[in-house]
Amino acid sequence: MIVSTQIEVEYQVFEQKPQQQCTYFEIDRYATPTHGLVNCSWYAPKACCKTTEVISVFTTMFPLYGATQACQNQLNYMMCFFCDPNQRIWYNQDTDHKVHICADFCRMVYKSCRSAQYNGNEIGESYLNETSFCEAQNFRLVEGKKNCFNFDPTVFGRTSMLEVNITIMFGVTIILMSLQDILS
Repeated sequence: MIVSTQIEVEYQVFEQKPQQQCTYFEIDRYATPTHGLVNCSWYAPKACCKTTEVISVFTTMFPLYGATQACQNQLNYMMCFFCDPNQRIWYNQDTDHKVHICADFCRMVYKSCRSAQYNGNEIGESYLNETSFCEAQNFRLVEGKKNCFNFDPTVFGRTSMLEVNITIMFGVTIILMSLQDILS
């Protein structure tokens, strides 16, 4: 006697979105939703950084005095580079270990911040131009808008970042040189 049983199997196919590798960090870190990114909140839906890393970076920076709102927003955005889920486009550990920043973004930050003071000195007195300013922060300037970290002004228009009562700090050189050690 042969008994035949039919089993109906349902398959669901899930589309797997490609993970965004966080090249600034170790090889196996990928962008994930991260809550509590006070200074870098626009990256919360998909971030390469962790809340503790953002806190470490922003609490170890020198105070910035006399900065315009534009300067504060642009510099804040610049300092959140390590949260960007697209960092694989503009940072490669195998090449020069520098954040490739769009030259126009660097020029804009320098122009907005050159009269702001940190450590008793105006940025414009410490750095004669945007190139010396950004290169001193361990950034590599890239002309154009491809393969470089660029400013997105819309993040400050749609978030409450303008109302955050946190002093934007300056100390990029120290942070960039020691960030890998802090985050390890």
